[in-house]
Amino acid sequence: MMAEIFYLVACAASPEGGIYRYAYDNGIVQQLGFTPIENASYVTLSPDRQFLYAVCSIGGQGAAAAFKVNRDQSLTMLNIMPTEGASACHLATSPDGKFLFCANYRNGTIAEFALHDGGILKRTKIVQHSGRGPNVKRQDGPHAHFTSMTPDNKYLCVIDLGIDAVICYPVTPDQGLIQDQAIIHKVEPGAGPRHLAFAPDGKHAYVLTELGNTVITLAYRDGHFTHRQTISTLPKAYSGASFAAAIRVSADQRFVIASNRGFDSLAVFKIQPDATLVAHDVVLTGGKSPRDVNFLPGNLHFAAANESSDSVFFYDYDPASGKLTPDGNVITTLPCPRCIFW
Repeated sequence: MMAEIFYLVACAASPEGGIYRYAYDNGIVQQLGFTPIENASYVTLSPDRQFLYAVCSIGGQGAAAAFKVNRDQSLTMLNIMPTEGASACHLATSPDGKFLFCANYRNGTIAEFALHDGGILKRTKIVQHSGRGPNVKRQDGPHAHFTSMTPDNKYLCVIDLGIDAVICYPVTPDQGLIQDQAIIHKVEPGAGPRHLAFAPDGKHAYVLTELGNTVITLAYRDGHFTHRQTISTLPKAYSGASFAAAIRVSADQRFVIASNRGFDSLAVFKIQPDATLVAHDVVLTGGKSPRDVNFLPGNLHFAAANESSDSVFFYDYDPASGKLTPDGNVITTLPCPRCIFW
């Protein structure tokens, strides 16, 4: 069995902050390499998987960095450029690999960059969101938190926690993001949407709300969303503070898994024939504040990155039952792990 290689991102100042490369080989997790970069938070790959992009910081401000992915999946930095915003937190590439889009959380902006030969050529747009939500402390203004291309590759989907919105911007090879044709879908006021996972069928999406601690099932078609269901990520008996963080859909489209920070756990949902969800299981993450969770290559293993306890906890995943079982692997040496990616 070949080793399954993935990246773990540690958000800390150099020399410990950066992108760690790991292999899951014969049931054992082993570190293969490390690429230092200050305050890295999230990463993504180019459509051809030849280049990797990371949101990070330079001089205390948000930045995006480009890396070449070598044959052994180690990384060689190409360049780095400011995003013109504070707290760069998420990013995505256009389907043709011509543009990179970065979300700046604190400013509520989207920075667009032109790419060339994998490197970041120049910044081409800054799109400013406006408005606020009813949660005075957390929604005092726009807070862009997530970017992803839609399954039809026509739109950049942006989630803004501060204004309770899921926004689809048309994207073309010539113009990149087209700001004045945005399609806005509003969720429940104060819910604070954070992340979204599209189902493999391309017809549905699951929005995770950080402040509402819910998963919203949406039908998707050509840039438009239609509400189908809202379900809690927390047990009815839980009454403490908690903030949902990350959401994933299994490759066979049978289960959805979301993370809770506060009630440090994984909420497992079973997908029904109509794409709505039913609560299926709750699993502890073995640490504090699981900021990111993800399936690992092969989709038979799962991991939770506990940001506040500097630990990553690993599970065996049973596709038939949706059961997550701790496999004995735990990493306790990463400072502030924020992203699990492959």
